[in-house]
Amino acid sequence: MKQKARPALIISDHSIDRRYNDVILVAITSQRIDEVKQTELLIEEGTPNFKQTGLVKTSVVRCEFIMTIPAKLIVRKLGKLSKALQNKVDNILKLSLGLKDKI
Repeated sequence: MKQKARPALIISDHSIDRRYNDVILVAITSQRIDEVKQTELLIEEGTPNFKQTGLVKTSVVRCEFIMTIPAKLIVRKLGKLSKALQNKVDNILKLSLGLKDKI
């Protein structure tokens, strides 16, 4: 059974020498949510940084949904986060992993 391709954000640092060719990701969903949790980042359509993400509609980066996959499963690159959004994700990841006090 073939799985539908899903957007995700690569959070692993590939400047580090690794034993395996795996990639660490967090999930991205475009499902409507009523409340954004502390472990999530809302990226809204129409905001200044939205276009460069490559997303097609308002989405939520789920920093509590972390997965590791073989790099060969990545089909294509959609876009990238602005420095400001990446900093927000970094802080949310630290919170999610218990490496930082609540935001």
